[in-house]
Amino acid sequence: MLPEDLLELLLCYAIPRGDVKPLARRILSGTSLGGLLSRDPADLERIRGIGPHAASLLSLVVRVHRELVAESERGRPICENPEDLAPWFRSVIGLSEEERFSAVFLDQGRRIVGREVYEAGSRTRTVLYPRRLFEAALREKATGIVLAHNHPGGSLTPSTQDRELTRRVQQIGESLEIGLVDHLLVTREGHASFRRHGWM
Repeated sequence: MLPEDLLELLLCYAIPRGDVKPLARRILSGTSLGGLLSRDPADLERIRGIGPHAASLLSLVVRVHRELVAESERGRPICENPEDLAPWFRSVIGLSEEERFSAVFLDQGRRIVGREVYEAGSRTRTVLYPRRLFEAALREKATGIVLAHNHPGGSLTPSTQDRELTRRVQQIGESLEIGLVDHLLVTREGHASFRRHGWM
């Protein structure tokens, strides 16, 4: 089933007694289904043809998806491989139309002791303030961090700025005895590990 068909099916439930195919085609123009569904309901309501009922239904889809992923993650108390966290990172930031950062904090036994999602940036750039990252790590008494950020455009290659930020986080972490275990780059379709690819 094409994304347009899936959206049309959803809109049929929210907007009965109408041909919603043209609406589905129009609102998907220039974006992806995941990007559309991950928008705030108030933003969805600003789209011509989408009322409060349709906006609530569309935003509910991603909320249900995130809860299902979170539910499966609750059974993962230990992070043996940082890349096992990719599905959770993709569920919370991978669908976003803006670049975002997220982090999972680990203790010395690689147990997950906390998670954070940081505010959105723009479609091509976001800012992560290392001070906020390490404040959270110290609060959780973490000794390790798995960092992730998304590329809305779909590229799984880090930019120069991505590599520089990774280097800075590593340096600050070393001074605080908090290791950067990995930095994952996530998109709607997949992920890439900085450590596995030798980018850190």
